[in-house]
Amino acid sequence: MDISNILLYVVAPLVAFSVVIFIHELGHFLAAKKVGVRVDKFSIGFGPELIGFTKGETRYCISALPVLGGYVQMAGDTPDKLTGESWEFYSASKKNRAFIIIAGPFANFISAIFIYAIGLMLGVGIPTLPSDIGKISEKSIAYETGIRFKDKIIQIDSKPVKTWDDVQGVLLKKKPKEVMKLTVLRDGGKEFEFKLQVPSKQPIDISTLGIKPYISTKIADLVKGFPAEKAGLKAGDSIVSIDGKRVDEWEEVTTVVYESIKKPLMFSILRQNKEMQIKIIPVEGKIAQGKKIVQIGQIGIKPVVGKIQIKRLRPVEALTDGFLRTVIGTPQYIMLVIQGFVDKCISVNDLSGPVGIFHMAGEQSKSGLGSLLLFIGFLSVNLWFFNLLPLPVLDGGHLVLLCIEKLTNKKIAWKVQEVANVIGITLLIALLLMVTYHDILRCLGLSLG
Repeated sequence: MDISNILLYVVAPLVAFSVVIFIHELGHFLAAKKVGVRVDKFSIGFGPELIGFTKGETRYCISALPVLGGYVQMAGDTPDKLTGESWEFYSASKKNRAFIIIAGPFANFISAIFIYAIGLMLGVGIPTLPSDIGKISEKSIAYETGIRFKDKIIQIDSKPVKTWDDVQGVLLKKKPKEVMKLTVLRDGGKEFEFKLQVPSKQPIDISTLGIKPYISTKIADLVKGFPAEKAGLKAGDSIVSIDGKRVDEWEEVTTVVYESIKKPLMFSILRQNKEMQIKIIPVEGKIAQGKKIVQIGQIGIKPVVGKIQIKRLRPVEALTDGFLRTVIGTPQYIMLVIQGFVDKCISVNDLSGPVGIFHMAGEQSKSGLGSLLLFIGFLSVNLWFFNLLPLPVLDGGHLVLLCIEKLTNKKIAWKVQEVANVIGITLLIALLLMVTYHDILRCLGLSLG
């Protein structure tokens, strides 16, 4: 492994984990200090201490296993350590203990907004598609006007355009029912002008006109270990037909593949002006479609999508986007996952553990610091949700015990808490081993079917 891969797949993921864990534990730490509970130790990671220092009453350290979490050790955090001092955790009121417990996940949730915002301000790479038009429905406004497949939009009224971002930017400024003039290039050089008018009051964009970007069937890259790579497809190949049916654009390729889980497909491809046949069997994959997760066929190919352009948002735009991603996007994502479990489209085997997260962080860091920060923001809100699950050992489990204590007006026996913690730790270790096993299979391009 060379130095660049070490930075991508080891250092970047460690930074990602460390940031979200530090924020989480900092939330607990600050809350404890706020209500007067003494903190004896603040550790990022578990196991033997690697490096640390003592300041005041607290020992700050980094331990050997940072990827497994971290902890804040408070005075009197177990009944056997109680001496009756007011600064001990179990001497604090139920309200203050709940405040300390909630503060960790809350810190992850709030910080995600700002992590997202910083990532968006630094910039994220977005592919810029040239303004070539894909296949058009014969019932669309564009088709009825005379616009055809593979026409290239070069001007809208007096505004020159080169990419689909340019096209969308001009269209969104148009008023409903406004007549506009599109100038296109056809067959490599002939210019044609068309006048269009959207009859409805809805905002004007490419969808209301019935046009979409053209993406060729040329392969830019392959996913290691997936069927296409195993079958012998290469970057630069162009897909001509599938099972004898001609395909003219990338959407037609994905449509056939999506509908062909574990069904053999005969691909006719063009490589260095020579046509050849390759049989590929798509594996089962899952994608979000609306409010559901659906099963699809996948072969692991990526299209040529033009140059990557860095898009940066201004501070106010970035904060707004970060807020929406966290406050609105997170509940939507959680409901999508829950619905996937209910519909049996996803299972525990589809979840990712430390190995999978390391791999994802490494992949995101390839696209730059902005993309890595967006991933860290996503990781932070996931830690918020996971820690609030009502499982012993997790913050959510501690809150459940506090609620029981509040309702019964009796402190739960420490032996009961110890048994609950052992059960919780056992379940978490079992889950960790299971997801790690499947993470490794995915990274190796293997599957249990």
